[in-house]
Amino acid sequence: MSKILIHTTSLAEATPIIDFFGLKKLETSFENKIYSNDDILLIISGISKDSIVNSLDYIFKNYSISKAFDLSIASCSDGSIALGTLFCTNRFIGGLNFANITTVEKPLETDENLETLLVDKQAMFFSQICKENIKDFYILKIVSDYFDETELTNEKIFELINNSISKWKNLI
Repeated sequence: MSKILIHTTSLAEATPIIDFFGLKKLETSFENKIYSNDDILLIISGISKDSIVNSLDYIFKNYSISKAFDLSIASCSDGSIALGTLFCTNRFIGGLNFANITTVEKPLETDENLETLLVDKQAMFFSQICKENIKDFYILKIVSDYFDETELTNEKIFELINNSISKWKNLI
C-alpha cells in the first residue's frame, strides 16, 4: 500500500507531526528515524545535503510513496511577514501563500544579495530527489526568522510546526 511521505530534518520539526497523526517509530536498519501509521511515513533526515539525499533515496527504494511533503522552517528576507506564516514553494495552492526559495548549505549571515523571499537548507535537494521518483510533491515552509535572530530553540520550532498543521493537514 502506498503511503504519504513527510520529510523533516529535525526531531523538533517532526514531534508535533508525530503526535498529531499518531505515528509510531519503525525499527529499521536505516540510521534515520522513521515513523509511520497506516497512511503516513515520516522521516527525520538531518540537515546536510548527503543526509537528505541518502534518506530520501532509502525511502523511495524501500517504500511505495504516493505523495511527498517537505515540511520545515525557513528564514525570510521580509520582516513584515509574520513568523509562522506558511508558504508552498514549488506550486500554487489555493489558500496557501507562494514564495520562491533559495537552498544553502551554509547559513547566510545576511539577506543582502538574496533574490528570493525564503532560504532553507533542504528544499532543492528534496525537490531533486522527488522529481526522479514522484510527481506529486509539496515543499512547505514556515517562516522562523529574519536572519537577525539567535538560533531557534527546539521549543520555538515545535511551536511553529504545531501551529501550522491546521493550515496544511487537508493536503494529506
